Amino acid sequence: MFMTLKTIKPSAITRAITGLAALLACIAAPAWAQRADSLTYTVQAGDTLYAIAEKYLKNTSTARDIQRINRVRNPRRLSINRTLSIPREMLKFQPVQLTVGSFSGPVAIGGDEPVKDQVLAIGETVVTQRNGFIRFESTFGGLVSLPSNTTARLVRARRYTLGNTLDVEFEVLNGRANAASPSLNGQDRLRMRTPVAVTAVRGTEFRVAYDAENADVSLTEVTEGNVQVAAGGETRPTPAGFGVSSSPSGVSEPEALLLAPAIIAPGDVQTGETVNFAFDPIEGAELYRVQIADGFGFTNVLAEQIVDTEMVQFSDIENNRYAVRVRSISQSGLEGVNSVAESFLRKRLGVVASSGRSPDYDGFNFDWTHQGGDTATFAFQLWVKGNPGALLVDEVGLTETQITLTNLGAGEYEWRVAVTETDAVDGLIKVWGKTEPVNVSN
Repeated sequence: MFMTLKTIKPSAITRAITGLAALLACIAAPAWAQRADSLTYTVQAGDTLYAIAEKYLKNTSTARDIQRINRVRNPRRLSINRTLSIPREMLKFQPVQLTVGSFSGPVAIGGDEPVKDQVLAIGETVVTQRNGFIRFESTFGGLVSLPSNTTARLVRARRYTLGNTLDVEFEVLNGRANAASPSLNGQDRLRMRTPVAVTAVRGTEFRVAYDAENADVSLTEVTEGNVQVAAGGETRPTPAGFGVSSSPSGVSEPEALLLAPAIIAPGDVQTGETVNFAFDPIEGAELYRVQIADGFGFTNVLAEQIVDTEMVQFSDIENNRYAVRVRSISQSGLEGVNSVAESFLRKRLGVVASSGRSPDYDGFNFDWTHQGGDTATFAFQLWVKGNPGALLVDEVGLTETQITLTNLGAGEYEWRVAVTETDAVDGLIKVWGKTEPVNVSN
């Protein structure tokens, strides 16, 4: 049998090879494009791929990549309203600044203590230790705060020329990050990443947590709006009031966040050596996070604790007016809804008293020292032991820290001193010291 061979001209071979290459590119492109971190562009009248590249790409030579990704056959003839996918890393952009808004306690940026209004550089690592806190502000209105025991890094902060599109991303390496974003437009994006999952948001408030010692799990809690959480090859929408845990195998079903505990008597003036709060228990709570801030917005957290009982005690809280809130932590580690922020006054008041015979008079000296301001006044009471309802001495408005009593008959007495100050909001504040004994003999 004889076969007849058909001669193919070189030009035809070239066209065949080119067509095959284009076909292979078209077959491979969807998977590549799907994996790419991209923005989309809608073709306008008069657009060519070269003009688009000149306007939006960092390097016009990458126009060929855009052609391949989008299966464009003729870069000079594009269909109006066609959507092109363009990887973000190819796009021109201007940097977006995140600056230090406030901080307290032990905090370091790149190993150094932060400075107010300092710009956080791309790739720079932020570390907060126990009772450390830092908040970053941005020109686009978003806030990112890192509470204590957190390590995080700024991955990206830019605004692309294409669509004036915002793109900000933090990576939480250990601990927690809280983000609040205004309503974003178009393809704007604010993301929080952990080694396990990515949480993307467009106009909401949410929290991300990652424990480096439990490296398989990342947590996302949504307090406002909706977010998309991606891990293990799947993406799950999570609405406000719910949280999810993520692992290399995927994202859990959304879990309702625990209700907020109610703080008991939050407005009591805190005059003791420590600041103490109690709150109602919440069913399902394993732990509680309690935070003290200098304002109701909690943009500057000054102290926080995680406790396993419905009571907490803080030390080293200076005299001032503060806000306090608490949230429950479930067995899964998800933290619940914040309680209503309550105001309280920290006013360290108290007296330490002593008594003894007066060397100059036939009587007794009663002395005290106090914790309070320069405007403090004092009250003094004395009674026969066991009969405090019948006061022998009841003095108020004293400005000295001593009083001398004469002509006290022999017997056993008890006495106490109060320190008094006036607050613009809480009015008169009076704190009695402990009852002291005194024996008078002839």
